[in-house]
Amino acid sequence: MHFIIGGAYNGKRKWVDELLEQDDISDDKIIVLSGRASEKELASYHVVVWSRTESWIEAGMKGTANKEAIVEHWKNEVTRLLEWEQGEEGRKLLIIGTDQSKGVVPMDKTARAARDVTGWCYQYTALKAERVTRVWYGIAEELKQKEESR
Repeated sequence: MHFIIGGAYNGKRKWVDELLEQDDISDDKIIVLSGRASEKELASYHVVVWSRTESWIEAGMKGTANKEAIVEHWKNEVTRLLEWEQGEEGRKLLIIGTDQSKGVVPMDKTARAARDVTGWCYQYTALKAERVTRVWYGIAEELKQKEESR
């Protein structure tokens, strides 16, 4: 799994598109998600790009006040997608996350809670990822990379 993090409108998606273009992966083998897809839906793809992670978390926050349940749900989804990635040679999982305010704490209680949950989910994602890249103003900085991925 490759986790790409950066500010809003800082070029993360463009960077991912260029990365996939370098790997010569045709568009019909790439699925872009912002929510759960079934195993059947994923079966015909070689690349999953999970985008708008923070929106998925915010939507979950509207449905429940249980922050721990949302984090646990995210961990289960990451585990499921990692199993999909490892299930067949050549599969790739890329998760794109948008930085949440660079440390500025929102005044609104719900926004603060969503920011906290997003941070916890991103920490878990970075922990499980083989590679973590921060994209800021279109410039990529490798934060984590397994030796065999280099």
